[in-house]
Amino acid sequence: MSLLAMTACNDDNYNGISNSGEAKIVSFNDNHAKLITLNEVAGSIELIYPSNINLSTLSPSLQLYEGARVFSPENPEGPIDLSNITNYRIINGNIYHDYKILALHVSDIAKIESFAIGRYKGSIDHSARTIKVNYPMGESMNALTPIITVNDGAKLVTSLSSPHDFTKPVNFVISYMDETFTYTVSVIPTVFVPMAFLGEAASANLLSNNDEKKAWEWMKQNYETAEYLSFDDIKAGKDLTQYKVIWYHYDSYSAGGDPVAPDAANHPLVISSLNDYLAQKGNMFLSSAGMALGKLLRISKDGNMFNNAWGFDNEPFSVNDANGYGWGLRITDHEIFNGLRKPVGETNRVFILSNGCNTRGHNVRWNLKADWTPQYLGRETWMETNGGKQLADMHWADNMDETSIITEYEKNDERGTVITCGSEAYDWYEDNYPSNTFRDNLELLTQNILNYLID
Repeated sequence: MSLLAMTACNDDNYNGISNSGEAKIVSFNDNHAKLITLNEVAGSIELIYPSNINLSTLSPSLQLYEGARVFSPENPEGPIDLSNITNYRIINGNIYHDYKILALHVSDIAKIESFAIGRYKGSIDHSARTIKVNYPMGESMNALTPIITVNDGAKLVTSLSSPHDFTKPVNFVISYMDETFTYTVSVIPTVFVPMAFLGEAASANLLSNNDEKKAWEWMKQNYETAEYLSFDDIKAGKDLTQYKVIWYHYDSYSAGGDPVAPDAANHPLVISSLNDYLAQKGNMFLSSAGMALGKLLRISKDGNMFNNAWGFDNEPFSVNDANGYGWGLRITDHEIFNGLRKPVGETNRVFILSNGCNTRGHNVRWNLKADWTPQYLGRETWMETNGGKQLADMHWADNMDETSIITEYEKNDERGTVITCGSEAYDWYEDNYPSNTFRDNLELLTQNILNYLID
């Protein structure tokens, strides 16, 4: 059992009144719980129960410091439903502490977190406990050894001491806190289609921006059919129809203010070729200042791709968000977010850049609340005017009504699908690399976007 000592939301000396009492929980317990943990930075207490326990009728016990009392909830020692985050406010005189309490089942925590066969990474559906791996058509699948990671404290029961035959689905069993869980893995013979990474440099080895270089290196490492494509290649008549998707990650813009596409992109032959590609149902992923290319191509209904951009003239600074995690996204149920790690108890929030990373904070987004662009005030008005579909908001936007930082422009009669991402958290190169503890989420998000556009 932990002694909880958290920083109060206000000073002990409040408006000149001295408060010597402690507004803290000394202990929080339930004999049915298998594990109780505290995250002091996030101000949370998490309880993990056997998967057959009803989390809506719990009866925890708590001990407070002398003089303290529970202000809320009304019935803190139950029966109480802790299956959703419940705020416990402890007061003592003029000071208070808030604790976020959440009860979870063992089954909520037990996970295969990653699954790969060589360079081919699996797409994981945790709710169904299934994994799909696309593997080259024609390659033998009857003796393959995967690389698997599981959540902290879990163990892989299925042996990896010898290869497995993936010509049919294979079950992999993990154990956690005396319970076992089975994932069914299907390896799918796949013809991998060519895809392109678009850049201003004449060739990949001439990329000078570290963020663009890291993004390209990751793509080349994870997609054997990935090719580097320059604007000069397009001007020279490169056939774009071979590419199922083109990713343009432009992070080297540094003039400040609203980003604009480089001169190499703003060429009649480039614009016409890319528009022809889109018209033949080609798909694009535009990230960071790459969204400026979308304005040249007039991808949206009204030609605009963002109304709020800043940070491209920033010097590196350290992420230090008070949430204890870092920067991330409030997300919809779109499939590009499948398999991303979420903080315990969260259902629609993920993080992709952790506290402690040095970043430059490049933002290119739709602001749906600010009054300087009234034609975009409110999500429904913006969707009708611009044609975008909000996929993600800032991580603090509980109601998802503040911004669109990942946007989909769905396929229509005139072009293929385009997805944009202008989140400051979408950062491939940290100056103090490798400090990003959410790097796996960044990579999986990108993989999901590319795979979605390929399909």
